[in-house]
Amino acid sequence: MRIPIYFLGLILFIGFMGPCTSQMETPSLLQKARHLAERHPDSALRLIDAIVDPEGSLNKKQYMQYLVTRVQVRHKNYLDITEDTLIFDAARYFKQYDKDLKQTSLAQFYSGNVRRQQKQYEPAMVYYKEAEQYAEKAKDNSLRGLVEYNIGDLLAEQGLHYKALGRYKTAASYYQDEPDKLAYSYSAMGRMFLLEEEIDSAFHYFHRGLDIAKEANNNLLQSALAQSLGVAYREIQKYNEAEKYLRQSWQLHADSSDLPRYYLNLAKLFTESFQIDSAKVYLEKLKERVDDLKDNYFQASAWNFLTGWEKEQGNYDSAFAYQAKRMEVVAQIMEDRGNQSVYEVEQKYNYERMQTQHYRAQSIKQRWIIVLLGIVMIGGVLFIWYWIRQKNRQIEVQQSMDTLTEMNRDLENTVQKKRLALRRALLWRFDIAKKVLKLNEGVRMSPKNTLEKSIIAQFNNIVYGETTIDEHWEALLQTFKNARPGYADKIRENYPDLAETEFRICILTYADFSVKEIAVVLQQSPNTIQTRRTTLRKKLGLHSGGDIAEHIDNILR
Repeated sequence: MRIPIYFLGLILFIGFMGPCTSQMETPSLLQKARHLAERHPDSALRLIDAIVDPEGSLNKKQYMQYLVTRVQVRHKNYLDITEDTLIFDAARYFKQYDKDLKQTSLAQFYSGNVRRQQKQYEPAMVYYKEAEQYAEKAKDNSLRGLVEYNIGDLLAEQGLHYKALGRYKTAASYYQDEPDKLAYSYSAMGRMFLLEEEIDSAFHYFHRGLDIAKEANNNLLQSALAQSLGVAYREIQKYNEAEKYLRQSWQLHADSSDLPRYYLNLAKLFTESFQIDSAKVYLEKLKERVDDLKDNYFQASAWNFLTGWEKEQGNYDSAFAYQAKRMEVVAQIMEDRGNQSVYEVEQKYNYERMQTQHYRAQSIKQRWIIVLLGIVMIGGVLFIWYWIRQKNRQIEVQQSMDTLTEMNRDLENTVQKKRLALRRALLWRFDIAKKVLKLNEGVRMSPKNTLEKSIIAQFNNIVYGETTIDEHWEALLQTFKNARPGYADKIRENYPDLAETEFRICILTYADFSVKEIAVVLQQSPNTIQTRRTTLRKKLGLHSGGDIAEHIDNILR
């Protein structure tokens, strides 16, 4: 009895550990695929396809990385990505929740590639522009170059060759440390100039790309660029240059598997340049190798050229034979496409299953979001009610404060009016004092009239409470203090070096007394007063003729 129980326990343990082991391996497979995606996309694709249940075996961030990597490796393996719409969720996720700028840029970039394959060019450009911004923030020059180069391709597809050219130039500036990509950027720039029939500029960049490939000692890249130059020269009917670069390409990459390609290009070159004998030589070599070609697309192109050649030569039997072989190869291509479609259907089915699981999870999340939104709305209503209530209270408080402010303003206006009335009274008294001084001066200038002097003396005693004009200073000073509270004390504080006479001259001058009036008050001659005022200006820091009253106002305000 114990053996079946142990056996059953072992089966349950294995069944439990199997999924756990798979779940632990999945992040590792994803990490390896991400590492290989750029340089070995074929190996990365096999790793991605080996992940059976990505959404169930990866956390949220890893699953979004999986979506980006999946589109990346499929795109690099020239597979259809028009149905890979989950990449848009990854783009939103990395934009909102993740701070990995490079990953965010890649998500935006490959979202743009999906839109581009869907022929939705405007959304594609929007994604490319987003990718450009994040690549700029990440300061990753290789990523910047990738985005700029593809924006250039998108613009070139729309026939905007000069705009594309600008993007290719920007890509080249980012690829300064990557010679291979820099050379391809120059090649793309050359194509744009060639399309705009700016031949000199086109070949300038073709040659620059070739020079870079030479400096990098990359024979394969040199061969490819030289062959492009040969084909380009053939297009503009510079057959000698075309032959030169095609032969140079041949020498740099003398792989026997590529010989038929050179035979075909040289045969086309000599046919177009009417070097029929040379063309026949390479045609014969092409015929010997064309059956061994493994590239069906290139083989179909070769059979097509041979068909046209034989037709031009009047060899219709041979032309029909070559056409038949071409049709066989085309049929093989269609069959290969059919096989590939089967694989694509399988992958599409798996992908649709993942989409279903994803959308199911999304629906659960949406329910929670609706509940949370309801809570937020109720909270919002309560908050608005409380805010309105508090606002009404604030309005009531503000109205009370406005009433108090208005009452305070009325009170201040009343006080201010009383102060102004008092000041006018003081100034009127000061004006009377000045007029009395003038009257005294007039009497002094007439010594014979003793009656008038007696009357003036009595008047002074009534007005000032003094018996002589010499004792009027204290009364005048008190009048000044009443009219300008604090000024006299501040003048003494700011200018302690002023003599008593200078202080009096300063006060009387400020009170708008003339030199003659000051002379009467201080019982000195006008010339003496004028001299002392000059000395006073220097002590106050004024230039000759400066306004003493204005200066004191500026200092004491």
